[in-house]
Amino acid sequence: MKYSLSLLSAAVVALGLAGCSTPKVVDNTPLVDTSVVKAKYIIGGYILPDSHGEQVTYTLADRRTIENTVEFDSWISRQIFGETHEADIARLDKNLQWQVDHTRKNYVECPLKGCSDQSIWEQLEDGEASEEEEVYDPSGGDACQMTTSEFSFSVTPKDKGRVVNGFSADQFVAQWKMVSQDELGREDKHVMTMDFWMTQADPAMQDVWGINGQFQDNYLKAVADANNPLSKFFTDNVYKVVAMISGDIEKQELDSDSEVLKGLSQLEGYPVSIKLEWFADNQACQQQKQATSGTGGFDVSDPVGSLGKLAGNMLQNAAEDKAKDYMGYGKDKPVFTYIYDVTSAQVQPERASRFEVPANYKLENRR
Repeated sequence: MKYSLSLLSAAVVALGLAGCSTPKVVDNTPLVDTSVVKAKYIIGGYILPDSHGEQVTYTLADRRTIENTVEFDSWISRQIFGETHEADIARLDKNLQWQVDHTRKNYVECPLKGCSDQSIWEQLEDGEASEEEEVYDPSGGDACQMTTSEFSFSVTPKDKGRVVNGFSADQFVAQWKMVSQDELGREDKHVMTMDFWMTQADPAMQDVWGINGQFQDNYLKAVADANNPLSKFFTDNVYKVVAMISGDIEKQELDSDSEVLKGLSQLEGYPVSIKLEWFADNQACQQQKQATSGTGGFDVSDPVGSLGKLAGNMLQNAAEDKAKDYMGYGKDKPVFTYIYDVTSAQVQPERASRFEVPANYKLENRR
């Protein structure tokens, strides 16, 4: 009996505490028919930490929110980065974007074109990437001048009418090849393949893809790099990796009548599956890379020397093997892999608050 009374007392206390809790805020912002595209993705290789996640993209003609939930594959990465739940909100009507960290409940505000005044191409040229980013400079830098000896971009139709992720889609395989030489004729070779499965806006999906198309057209007209045809297929992080292999290519080669633009113009419709792989074999400027790695720290242009030094003598052999994998010395392993698969796409009512930063989040920086 005493036991029963104790349970009753505990229940009464719990109810009392519940009654004193903060009431849930009711979202009364208007409901708006919104394109909602859900996808899963995988990132692998050596440029970014191995991870997998889910992405939900909410789109109206003048605004878009991309919600990302990321889980890192390695224990070390999980300890460093923890659980990641972020959102990128682009507001064409305000000429702003917000980078929101839901885990830390803070955000950064930037102009619509990005948080840097420079394009990705200019950042690579000036070497102004952030300290955390590993940047490959195909030009070789001032210490070792390199020239592009081969540049090609092609798109080949492969398959038609296959059902991919529940969508009827056509396959196109793009290949981007670049070879650079140093003054001694030694070469850095890079091949990037992009496997696209594109679906057309059939009557059932017309509204979903129509809204996305309106936003994409409006966005590309508004931002500085509107002429870059690759930016519409990838998120900022992945697009930066794509841009890394072409830092010494004139920007005009991605504009107007370039072979890149001509090739990508074949990709009609909307991607429901993308697989990107970057293969690299770097043999140029070896002496300069060794000199750079001797100064300490990690130099992405010489991962063999850098990782060997950082690991110490006991782990040097293992580190060198890992670094050779990184740049593809005799191995058929990609430096970077990105796989993106749409799982659902529909138009559904969403609150207007979906495109706003939560009121209780802290502004960390305004750029």
